[in-house]
Amino acid sequence: MSSPTNDPTPTEPPESPATPAGATNRVAAALRPASNAGWAVTSLIFFWPLAFSAFTHAFNVYPLWASGDVAGAQDASDRVRRLGQISLWIFGGLLLLFLVLYAIGAIVLLANGDDGGIRGRHWG
Repeated sequence: MSSPTNDPTPTEPPESPATPAGATNRVAAALRPASNAGWAVTSLIFFWPLAFSAFTHAFNVYPLWASGDVAGAQDASDRVRRLGQISLWIFGGLLLLFLVLYAIGAIVLLANGDDGGIRGRHWG
């Protein structure tokens, strides 16, 4: 009869006699990282020059993981996410710059009294 202290916890898978101790940690560490393709698409939509690099890294995640380079695959996955986030920040900055310049242009036009060029013309 086994005591409750010897039973494996629900978060730990039971180890079989053929599995050496600590092998479950290696399996958990070797899980394939996400390719973050959504972030690559985000970079394509919001700032397309970064999309080339983002898609390249997204497509490299699985080959790196399959060849055993788990750290390289995780790095590629993280880089895709970072490039997508950078593209959003660049888009936001460009949008803010456009709005500021648009507001300055509207203020200048209103201050100069530009009414489309009708004032001051003599018809006839």
